[in-house]
Amino acid sequence: MSMKLYRSIQQLDQRFSAYTPYLLLTFAVIASQLIFLTPYLLDGELDTIFRYWDGPNYAYLAKVLYQVPVDHPLSPYVKAEYYAAHLPLYPLAIRAFSFLGYNTAMLFTTFIFTWAATLTFYQLIKENGWVKAPAWSAFISLFIPARYVIYHNVGATEAPFIFFMCASLLFYFRGNYIAAFLMGGFAGITRITGILMGAGYFISLIIERKWKVIPLLALIAIPLFLTFTFYHFHYGDFFAYFNVNLSSSNKLIRSMPLQIFLSYGSHGKDHSAEFYLAMYAIFGLGTLSLYNINKALFCQMLVMYVFSLFIFHQDLARYLIPLAPFAIVVAYDKILTQTTSRLAVLPLIPLTYIYAWRVLPHNLCVPWVYKNLKFFLGQ
Repeated sequence: MSMKLYRSIQQLDQRFSAYTPYLLLTFAVIASQLIFLTPYLLDGELDTIFRYWDGPNYAYLAKVLYQVPVDHPLSPYVKAEYYAAHLPLYPLAIRAFSFLGYNTAMLFTTFIFTWAATLTFYQLIKENGWVKAPAWSAFISLFIPARYVIYHNVGATEAPFIFFMCASLLFYFRGNYIAAFLMGGFAGITRITGILMGAGYFISLIIERKWKVIPLLALIAIPLFLTFTFYHFHYGDFFAYFNVNLSSSNKLIRSMPLQIFLSYGSHGKDHSAEFYLAMYAIFGLGTLSLYNINKALFCQMLVMYVFSLFIFHQDLARYLIPLAPFAIVVAYDKILTQTTSRLAVLPLIPLTYIYAWRVLPHNLCVPWVYKNLKFFLGQ
Protein backbone atom coordinates (compact mmCIF):
# COMPACT_ATOMS: atom_id res chain seq x y z
CA MET A 1 0.00 0.00 0.00
CA SER A 2 2.81 2.36 0.89
CA MET A 3 4.54 1.57 -2.41
CA LYS A 4 1.36 2.43 -4.35
CA LEU A 5 1.05 5.66 -2.40
CA TYR A 6 4.70 6.47 -3.11
CA ARG A 7 4.20 5.85 -6.84
CA SER A 8 1.06 7.99 -6.85
CA ILE A 9 2.90 10.84 -5.16
CA GLN A 10 5.79 10.45 -7.61
CA GLN A 11 3.43 10.56 -10.60
CA LEU A 12 1.70 13.61 -9.15
CA ASP A 13 5.05 15.28 -8.64
CA GLN A 14 6.06 14.53 -12.23
CA ARG A 15 2.80 15.97 -13.55
CA PHE A 16 3.21 19.10 -11.43
CA SER A 17 6.80 19.47 -12.63
CA ALA A 18 5.60 19.30 -16.23
CA TYR A 19 3.24 22.22 -15.59
CA THR A 20 5.78 24.28 -13.63
CA PRO A 21 7.20 26.19 -16.65
CA TYR A 22 3.69 27.18 -17.76
CA LEU A 23 2.84 28.40 -14.27
CA LEU A 24 6.09 30.32 -13.95
CA LEU A 25 5.65 31.93 -17.37
CA THR A 26 2.05 32.82 -16.52
CA PHE A 27 3.32 34.49 -13.35
CA ALA A 28 5.99 36.31 -15.39
CA VAL A 29 3.41 37.68 -17.84
CA ILE A 30 1.14 38.86 -15.01
CA ALA A 31 4.09 40.40 -13.15
CA SER A 32 5.39 42.12 -16.28
CA GLN A 33 2.06 43.85 -16.84
CA LEU A 34 1.59 44.81 -13.18
CA ILE A 35 5.09 46.30 -13.04
CA PHE A 36 4.41 48.27 -16.21
CA LEU A 37 1.07 49.58 -14.89
CA THR A 38 2.20 50.32 -11.31
CA PRO A 39 3.24 53.99 -11.77
CA TYR A 40 -0.03 54.75 -13.54
CA LEU A 41 -2.14 52.87 -10.99
CA LEU A 42 -0.47 54.73 -8.13
CA ASP A 43 -1.06 58.09 -9.83
CA GLY A 44 -4.56 57.17 -10.98
CA GLU A 45 -3.48 57.93 -14.57
CA LEU A 46 -4.43 54.81 -16.51
CA ASP A 47 -5.75 57.13 -19.22
CA THR A 48 -2.09 57.61 -20.18
CA ILE A 49 -2.02 53.93 -21.17
CA PHE A 50 -5.33 54.13 -23.00
CA ARG A 51 -4.23 57.24 -24.92
CA TYR A 52 -1.13 55.57 -26.38
CA TRP A 53 -1.44 55.13 -30.13
CA ASP A 54 -2.85 53.08 -31.77
CA GLY A 55 -4.93 52.14 -28.75
CA PRO A 56 -7.60 54.84 -29.20
CA ASN A 57 -8.14 53.75 -32.81
CA TYR A 58 -8.65 50.12 -31.85
CA ALA A 59 -10.92 50.88 -28.88
CA TYR A 60 -13.07 53.09 -31.11
CA LEU A 61 -13.14 50.55 -33.93
CA ALA A 62 -14.12 47.79 -31.49
CA LYS A 63 -17.29 49.72 -30.72
CA VAL A 64 -18.31 50.96 -34.16
CA LEU A 65 -17.01 47.99 -36.24
CA TYR A 66 -16.12 50.12 -39.30
CA GLN A 67 -19.35 52.15 -39.17
CA VAL A 68 -17.30 55.34 -38.91
CA PRO A 69 -19.03 58.69 -39.57
CA VAL A 70 -17.20 61.69 -41.00
CA ASP A 71 -17.35 63.53 -37.67
CA HIS A 72 -16.06 60.64 -35.54
CA PRO A 73 -14.34 61.42 -32.20
CA LEU A 74 -10.83 60.96 -33.61
CA SER A 75 -11.49 63.01 -36.77
CA PRO A 76 -8.90 65.68 -35.77
CA TYR A 77 -6.31 62.96 -36.43
CA VAL A 78 -7.66 60.75 -39.21
CA LYS A 79 -10.41 60.56 -41.81
CA ALA A 80 -13.07 57.85 -41.63
CA GLU A 81 -11.53 55.81 -44.47
CA TYR A 82 -8.26 55.57 -42.51
CA TYR A 83 -9.77 52.73 -40.48
CA ALA A 84 -9.47 50.43 -43.47
CA ALA A 85 -5.79 50.20 -42.43
CA HIS A 86 -6.87 48.53 -39.17
CA LEU A 87 -7.54 44.84 -39.74
CA PRO A 88 -10.45 43.29 -37.86
CA LEU A 89 -9.23 40.48 -35.62
CA TYR A 90 -7.84 42.60 -32.76
CA PRO A 91 -10.84 45.01 -32.63
CA LEU A 92 -13.21 42.03 -32.68
CA ALA A 93 -11.30 40.46 -29.79
CA ILE A 94 -11.67 43.71 -27.82
CA ARG A 95 -15.36 43.73 -28.67
CA ALA A 96 -15.69 40.24 -27.17
CA PHE A 97 -14.63 41.63 -23.77
CA SER A 98 -16.44 44.98 -24.12
CA PHE A 99 -18.56 44.18 -21.06
CA LEU A 100 -15.46 45.26 -19.11
CA GLY A 101 -15.55 48.68 -20.80
CA TYR A 102 -13.75 49.22 -24.09
CA ASN A 103 -10.52 50.60 -22.66
CA THR A 104 -10.24 47.89 -20.01
CA ALA A 105 -11.19 45.28 -22.60
CA MET A 106 -8.37 46.54 -24.83
CA LEU A 107 -5.72 46.06 -22.12
CA PHE A 108 -7.20 42.73 -21.07
CA THR A 109 -7.20 41.50 -24.67
CA THR A 110 -3.55 42.49 -25.07
CA PHE A 111 -2.73 40.70 -21.83
CA ILE A 112 -4.51 37.49 -22.89
CA PHE A 113 -2.70 37.45 -26.22
CA THR A 114 0.65 38.19 -24.53
CA TRP A 115 0.10 35.27 -22.18
CA ALA A 116 -0.96 32.99 -25.04
CA ALA A 117 1.96 34.12 -27.22
CA THR A 118 4.51 33.48 -24.46
CA LEU A 119 3.22 29.99 -23.66
CA THR A 120 2.85 29.06 -27.33
CA PHE A 121 6.37 30.27 -28.08
CA TYR A 122 7.62 28.17 -25.16
CA GLN A 123 5.80 25.08 -26.44
CA LEU A 124 7.09 25.63 -29.96
CA ILE A 125 10.76 25.94 -29.05
CA LYS A 126 10.50 23.14 -26.49
CA GLU A 127 8.97 20.61 -28.87
CA ASN A 128 11.47 21.38 -31.61
CA GLY A 129 14.56 21.59 -29.40
CA TRP A 130 15.68 24.91 -30.83
CA VAL A 131 17.06 26.33 -27.60
CA LYS A 132 18.91 25.07 -24.56
CA ALA A 133 16.48 26.41 -21.93
CA PRO A 134 12.99 26.98 -23.41
CA ALA A 135 11.49 28.53 -20.27
CA TRP A 136 14.33 31.05 -20.05
CA SER A 137 14.01 31.89 -23.74
CA ALA A 138 10.24 32.37 -23.43
CA PHE A 139 10.77 34.57 -20.38
CA ILE A 140 13.28 36.93 -21.99
CA SER A 141 11.12 37.13 -25.12
CA LEU A 142 8.88 39.41 -23.02
CA PHE A 143 11.68 41.99 -22.91
CA ILE A 144 13.43 41.60 -26.28
CA PRO A 145 13.37 44.08 -27.84
CA ALA A 146 12.66 46.70 -25.17
CA ARG A 147 10.05 48.19 -27.49
CA TYR A 148 7.94 45.09 -27.00
CA VAL A 149 7.55 45.96 -23.31
CA ILE A 150 5.39 48.85 -24.44
CA TYR A 151 3.42 47.02 -27.08
CA HIS A 152 2.42 44.02 -25.01
CA ASN A 153 0.98 46.36 -22.38
CA VAL A 154 -1.03 48.85 -24.47
CA GLY A 155 -3.58 48.67 -27.26
CA ALA A 156 -1.50 47.11 -30.07
CA THR A 157 -1.45 44.13 -32.43
CA GLU A 158 2.06 42.80 -31.77
CA ALA A 159 1.08 40.26 -29.07
CA PRO A 160 -1.86 38.75 -30.99
CA PHE A 161 0.23 38.59 -34.15
CA ILE A 162 3.08 36.79 -32.39
CA PHE A 163 0.57 34.36 -30.87
CA PHE A 164 -0.98 33.43 -34.23
CA MET A 165 2.45 33.20 -35.86
CA CYS A 166 3.77 30.87 -33.13
CA ALA A 167 0.54 28.83 -33.13
CA SER A 168 0.79 28.45 -36.89
CA LEU A 169 4.40 27.26 -36.68
CA LEU A 170 3.56 24.91 -33.80
CA PHE A 171 0.83 23.18 -35.82
CA TYR A 172 3.02 23.15 -38.93
CA PHE A 173 5.81 21.25 -37.22
CA ARG A 174 3.27 18.86 -35.75
CA GLY A 175 2.08 18.11 -39.29
CA ASN A 176 -1.38 19.65 -38.76
CA TYR A 177 -1.29 21.79 -41.89
CA ILE A 178 -4.94 22.85 -41.91
CA ALA A 179 -4.68 24.30 -38.39
CA ALA A 180 -1.28 25.83 -39.23
CA PHE A 181 -2.57 27.65 -42.28
CA LEU A 182 -5.76 28.79 -40.52
CA MET A 183 -3.63 30.30 -37.76
CA GLY A 184 -1.54 31.96 -40.46
CA GLY A 185 -4.76 33.34 -41.94
CA PHE A 186 -5.73 34.82 -38.57
CA ALA A 187 -2.27 36.37 -38.35
CA GLY A 188 -2.97 37.97 -41.74
CA ILE A 189 -6.07 39.76 -40.45
CA THR A 190 -4.18 40.92 -37.36
CA ARG A 191 -1.25 42.45 -39.24
CA ILE A 192 -0.98 42.39 -43.02
CA THR A 193 2.49 40.83 -42.85
CA GLY A 194 0.84 37.63 -41.65
CA ILE A 195 0.07 36.85 -45.27
CA LEU A 196 3.83 36.49 -45.79
CA MET A 197 3.64 33.24 -43.85
CA GLY A 198 2.10 31.76 -46.98
CA ALA A 199 5.23 32.61 -48.95
CA GLY A 200 7.48 31.13 -46.25
CA TYR A 201 5.47 27.92 -46.14
CA PHE A 202 5.39 27.72 -49.94
CA ILE A 203 9.18 27.78 -50.11
CA SER A 204 9.44 25.21 -47.30
CA LEU A 205 6.95 22.85 -48.90
CA ILE A 206 8.78 22.98 -52.23
CA ILE A 207 12.07 22.19 -50.48
CA GLU A 208 10.39 19.34 -48.59
CA ARG A 209 8.62 18.18 -51.80
CA LYS A 210 5.24 18.12 -50.08
CA TRP A 211 3.31 18.94 -53.24
CA LYS A 212 -0.08 17.77 -51.97
CA VAL A 213 0.02 20.24 -49.08
CA ILE A 214 0.63 23.33 -51.24
CA PRO A 215 -3.06 23.83 -52.28
CA LEU A 216 -3.98 24.11 -48.59
CA LEU A 217 -2.00 27.37 -48.46
CA ALA A 218 -5.14 29.04 -49.80
CA LEU A 219 -6.43 28.83 -46.20
CA ILE A 220 -3.96 31.57 -45.26
CA ALA A 221 -5.39 33.94 -47.86
CA ILE A 222 -9.09 33.31 -47.20
CA PRO A 223 -9.52 35.48 -44.03
CA LEU A 224 -7.80 38.44 -45.70
CA PHE A 225 -9.76 37.90 -48.91
CA LEU A 226 -13.01 37.98 -46.92
CA THR A 227 -11.87 41.14 -45.15
CA PHE A 228 -11.08 42.85 -48.45
CA THR A 229 -14.41 41.66 -49.85
CA PHE A 230 -16.09 43.40 -46.92
CA TYR A 231 -14.04 46.51 -47.73
CA HIS A 232 -15.29 46.31 -51.34
CA PHE A 233 -18.90 46.57 -50.22
CA HIS A 234 -18.29 48.92 -47.29
CA TYR A 235 -15.77 51.36 -48.79
CA GLY A 236 -16.39 50.61 -52.46
CA ASP A 237 -12.73 49.62 -52.74
CA PHE A 238 -11.40 46.06 -52.48
CA PHE A 239 -7.87 47.46 -51.98
CA ALA A 240 -8.84 50.12 -49.42
CA TYR A 241 -6.19 48.84 -46.99
CA PHE A 242 -3.38 49.41 -49.49
CA ASN A 243 -4.74 52.76 -50.63
CA VAL A 244 -4.33 54.01 -47.06
CA ASN A 245 -0.89 52.54 -46.35
CA LEU A 246 0.60 53.07 -49.80
CA SER A 247 -0.75 56.54 -50.53
CA SER A 248 1.73 59.19 -51.67
CA SER A 249 1.52 60.88 -48.27
CA ASN A 250 2.00 57.63 -46.34
CA LYS A 251 4.02 55.38 -48.60
CA LEU A 252 5.09 52.71 -46.16
CA ILE A 253 6.73 50.39 -48.72
CA ARG A 254 9.36 51.53 -51.21
CA SER A 255 10.49 49.83 -54.40
CA MET A 256 14.14 49.76 -53.30
CA PRO A 257 15.48 48.30 -50.03
CA LEU A 258 17.16 50.15 -47.15
CA GLN A 259 15.62 53.51 -48.07
CA ILE A 260 15.01 54.63 -44.49
CA PHE A 261 18.68 53.97 -43.68
CA LEU A 262 19.86 55.78 -46.82
CA SER A 263 17.52 58.71 -46.19
CA TYR A 264 18.83 59.36 -42.68
CA GLY A 265 22.42 58.82 -43.78
CA SER A 266 22.02 61.26 -46.69
CA HIS A 267 20.65 64.01 -44.44
CA GLY A 268 23.46 63.97 -41.91
CA LYS A 269 21.51 62.11 -39.23
CA ASP A 270 24.39 59.80 -38.58
CA HIS A 271 23.21 58.52 -35.21
CA SER A 272 19.84 57.45 -36.60
CA ALA A 273 21.43 55.91 -39.70
CA GLU A 274 23.81 53.90 -37.51
CA PHE A 275 20.85 52.71 -35.43
CA TYR A 276 19.07 51.37 -38.53
CA LEU A 277 22.29 49.76 -39.69
CA ALA A 278 22.61 47.99 -36.33
CA MET A 279 19.02 46.72 -36.55
CA TYR A 280 19.52 45.41 -40.08
CA ALA A 281 22.72 43.68 -38.97
CA ILE A 282 21.46 42.13 -35.72
CA PHE A 283 18.21 40.85 -37.18
CA GLY A 284 19.86 39.89 -40.47
CA LEU A 285 22.63 37.82 -38.89
CA GLY A 286 20.10 36.22 -36.58
CA THR A 287 17.84 35.32 -39.48
CA LEU A 288 20.71 33.77 -41.43
CA SER A 289 21.79 31.69 -38.42
CA LEU A 290 18.32 30.10 -38.31
CA TYR A 291 19.31 28.16 -41.43
CA ASN A 292 21.36 25.79 -39.29
CA ILE A 293 18.59 25.48 -36.71
CA ASN A 294 15.57 24.72 -38.89
CA LYS A 295 15.11 25.26 -42.62
CA ALA A 296 11.35 25.88 -42.48
CA LEU A 297 11.72 28.43 -39.69
CA PHE A 298 14.54 30.06 -41.64
CA CYS A 299 12.29 30.41 -44.71
CA GLN A 300 9.59 32.11 -42.63
CA MET A 301 11.90 34.62 -41.00
CA LEU A 302 13.85 35.27 -44.20
CA VAL A 303 10.68 36.29 -46.05
CA MET A 304 9.69 38.63 -43.22
CA TYR A 305 13.17 40.06 -42.88
CA VAL A 306 13.52 40.75 -46.62
CA PHE A 307 10.12 42.46 -46.55
CA SER A 308 11.31 44.69 -43.67
CA LEU A 309 14.16 45.96 -45.84
CA PHE A 310 11.59 47.72 -48.04
CA ILE A 311 9.78 49.43 -45.16
CA PHE A 312 10.17 53.19 -45.12
CA HIS A 313 9.20 54.30 -41.64
CA GLN A 314 11.13 55.91 -38.82
CA ASP A 315 9.63 53.36 -36.43
CA LEU A 316 11.22 50.40 -38.18
CA ALA A 317 12.03 48.93 -34.77
CA ARG A 318 8.33 48.28 -34.20
CA TYR A 319 7.94 46.42 -37.48
CA LEU A 320 10.80 44.11 -36.49
CA ILE A 321 9.24 43.09 -33.16
CA PRO A 322 7.52 39.94 -34.54
CA LEU A 323 10.89 38.66 -35.81
CA ALA A 324 12.57 39.05 -32.42
CA PRO A 325 11.49 35.78 -30.77
CA PHE A 326 13.23 33.86 -33.56
CA ALA A 327 15.82 36.17 -35.15
CA ILE A 328 17.15 37.15 -31.72
CA VAL A 329 15.98 34.85 -28.90
CA VAL A 330 16.32 31.58 -30.83
CA ALA A 331 19.13 32.65 -33.14
CA TYR A 332 21.39 33.98 -30.38
CA ASP A 333 20.49 31.24 -27.89
CA LYS A 334 24.10 30.09 -27.39
CA ILE A 335 24.93 33.59 -26.20
CA LEU A 336 21.75 34.35 -24.25
CA THR A 337 21.82 31.10 -22.25
CA GLN A 338 25.38 31.52 -21.00
CA THR A 339 25.62 32.16 -17.26
CA THR A 340 27.34 35.48 -17.83
CA SER A 341 24.62 36.52 -20.27
CA ARG A 342 21.87 35.63 -17.82
CA LEU A 343 23.59 37.67 -15.13
CA ALA A 344 23.80 40.57 -17.56
CA VAL A 345 20.23 40.28 -18.87
CA LEU A 346 18.46 40.28 -15.51
CA PRO A 347 19.72 43.74 -14.43
CA LEU A 348 18.83 45.07 -17.89
CA ILE A 349 15.16 44.16 -17.51
CA PRO A 350 14.44 47.12 -15.18
CA LEU A 351 15.98 49.36 -17.85
CA THR A 352 13.40 48.15 -20.37
CA TYR A 353 10.67 49.45 -18.04
CA ILE A 354 12.45 52.76 -17.53
CA TYR A 355 12.73 53.02 -21.31
CA ALA A 356 9.03 52.22 -21.75
CA TRP A 357 7.88 54.65 -19.07
CA ARG A 358 9.98 57.47 -20.57
CA VAL A 359 8.88 56.80 -24.16
CA LEU A 360 5.16 56.31 -23.45
CA PRO A 361 4.17 59.97 -22.81
CA HIS A 362 5.48 61.08 -26.22
CA ASN A 363 2.96 59.20 -28.38
CA LEU A 364 -0.42 60.01 -26.84
CA CYS A 365 -3.78 61.16 -28.13
CA VAL A 366 -4.20 64.80 -27.02
CA PRO A 367 -6.44 65.20 -23.93
CA TRP A 368 -9.33 67.09 -25.55
CA VAL A 369 -9.70 64.57 -28.39
CA TYR A 370 -9.39 61.66 -25.99
CA LYS A 371 -12.05 63.24 -23.76
CA ASN A 372 -14.51 63.11 -26.67
CA LEU A 373 -13.57 59.52 -27.42
CA LYS A 374 -13.90 58.52 -23.78
CA PHE A 375 -17.39 60.04 -23.65
CA PHE A 376 -18.36 58.17 -26.82
CA LEU A 377 -17.08 54.89 -25.39
CA GLY A 378 -19.11 55.48 -22.24
CA GLN A 379 -16.07 55.28 -20.01
